[in-house]
Amino acid sequence: MALVVDVPAAVEEELSAEIGSDALGVLVERGAKGWNVLEVCLPGDADVAARARAAEASLAARGLSPGGRVRIRPIEDGRWVERYRAALVPLPIGDRFVVLPSPRCEGTGGREPLRIVPGRAFGTGEHPTTRLCAAALERAVRSGSRWLDLGTGSGILAVLAARCGAGAVVAVDVDPDAVEAARETVLANAVEDRVSVRLGSVEALAGADLDGCVANVAAPFFLARAGEIASCLRAGGSLLSSGVLAAEAASVAAAFEDAGIETEETRTEGEWAILVSRRRGA
Repeated sequence: MALVVDVPAAVEEELSAEIGSDALGVLVERGAKGWNVLEVCLPGDADVAARARAAEASLAARGLSPGGRVRIRPIEDGRWVERYRAALVPLPIGDRFVVLPSPRCEGTGGREPLRIVPGRAFGTGEHPTTRLCAAALERAVRSGSRWLDLGTGSGILAVLAARCGAGAVVAVDVDPDAVEAARETVLANAVEDRVSVRLGSVEALAGADLDGCVANVAAPFFLARAGEIASCLRAGGSLLSSGVLAAEAASVAAAFEDAGIETEETRTEGEWAILVSRRRGA
């Protein structure tokens, strides 16, 4: 059986990871007017009705009416796995890298490959905020520097930071499934000597004197915890913060200013933004 779920394109990757947790795979059909369709293939022993209710709850939690947006459909052609694998293609990210979401993916186009386990957690490289963070990391990471990947999701940004030359990266997430997925990503990319993955959030890194932090989370987190983020950075340390709508960037920058973090640049892709900031005191 499959769940078919209409989702806003802006949060498609996030909902794909959430609704597709422990699924056999998720296919995405690009729709019109800002909406896409997820087809979530469920294991044979799955409680389909319960999964449908969970999908409706995920939509409702984001202020979306779930009515008619979640359907259950039999998989009739017996070839879903083949279609799913065919849909996984290399995805360029930043200037140097390409995300390979399957061992079967080939063709790096001269880019450095990053491997992930698809559908396990947010951060495949397709969402604009992930791309913004990747490009910013390429510019900000210095050889041997120490970084925090806050809200690591799939772990792809932690791996990318290591590949850009970071000597040590701590990746944290409050979701145990994301932590497991990130650990798999770290192992798949052979950077376990430089990237450690932990369950938790920014409070565990207070006073760590880090050179940089990349955080692809959401504006309310930055508004509430800007001071804690500042406390983990050294004077002059970099903060790359996304998961923020362009319309929210000014309020996030103001919260950072109050916490001693100066925003030097805001970059956008569509409706999404990344703030490139630095802790004052250098």
